Amino acid sequence: MKDISWEMNPQTIVRKVQQTPAQVSLPDPSLEKVKQGERMRFDAHVNVETMPEGMHLKKVTLFSNVPNGGTWELISDEGTAVGGRGTAPSPLMYFAAGLGLCLMSHVEMLAKDQGFRITSARLEQRSTWSTTMDLGEISPSDCYGKGEHMQLNLLIESPEPRARMTEFIRYCRQACMALQTVAAATPVGTGLYLNGVPVGDIGGFGPYKGS
Repeated sequence: MKDISWEMNPQTIVRKVQQTPAQVSLPDPSLEKVKQGERMRFDAHVNVETMPEGMHLKKVTLFSNVPNGGTWELISDEGTAVGGRGTAPSPLMYFAAGLGLCLMSHVEMLAKDQGFRITSARLEQRSTWSTTMDLGEISPSDCYGKGEHMQLNLLIESPEPRARMTEFIRYCRQACMALQTVAAATPVGTGLYLNGVPVGDIGGFGPYKGS
């Protein structure tokens, strides 16, 4: 496999780094070996730090317990409408991209593994969220975020019969971990460490009941 390297622009917002950072509140990455057909469990680790420039700029460091997964630094921003500079994708844009990218990876991997003939594949996606935040004076207790709908459309050219390809894409949806995270109720813990002291999992106030 040939190595590749590139620069997206003179001030790239994504780069690969050599040193894996520490996480003081979580165990170090480790991967248990499993046999073929058994369920493999693996982790994505994320560190988010605010940047001194302020205005919603954040540095994200990503790494996992998967061998040769690499360690990556990303820059995230917000649009000018919410007080950012618009210099990098927002957190939700990264989230949406991960959803589409994960599904496309499963299409590629399962097609190769199962011998499905795909001439070309492309994904078009729209992810819709809503929030009660009105960008003005509002109490934190009145802010509610909600995912409204995720529409992922696969545009595939293939000589395979329609029924076989339809079944194949159902398998890809079933296998896609990012898609299943959104489609199913995934438990989410929210821990707080205040001044270095663990407070515990603070949970939430329940789901938003509004429309």
